[in-house]
Amino acid sequence: MDLISITRKDARQFEIGVRAHHVSTDLSEKEGGGDKGPTPVEVMAGSLGACIAMMVQSYCLKHGYEGDVGVSMTLEMADSPKRVSAIVIDVELPEGIPADRLPAIRRVAEFCPVHETFKNPPRVDIDIS
Repeated sequence: MDLISITRKDARQFEIGVRAHHVSTDLSEKEGGGDKGPTPVEVMAGSLGACIAMMVQSYCLKHGYEGDVGVSMTLEMADSPKRVSAIVIDVELPEGIPADRLPAIRRVAEFCPVHETFKNPPRVDIDIS
């Protein structure tokens, strides 16, 4: 995989860079930031939603179901430790998909690499230099 770099842009605003792409993250004004981008937690959850949307859209196109897939999400937070405790995901499918295809679509959604990573957390090594 390509190197992902994080650089400071402003008070609590950081930019995620990979190849030629850049995404700004910030905290909300309520949290002491400038609200110049989604929070890192929102980016993480958004990555899950985008991964599911891409996988389901690919399934739909492969099987001849035209139209757009959409994903809406809400997060529930917990303290001690501060973390996401629940993610509620609503996948909106194109019209005309038969009900008997929904279990297969659910399996496709659950197979996305980000969802699999949440189910099987990676080892995280932090090196402070």
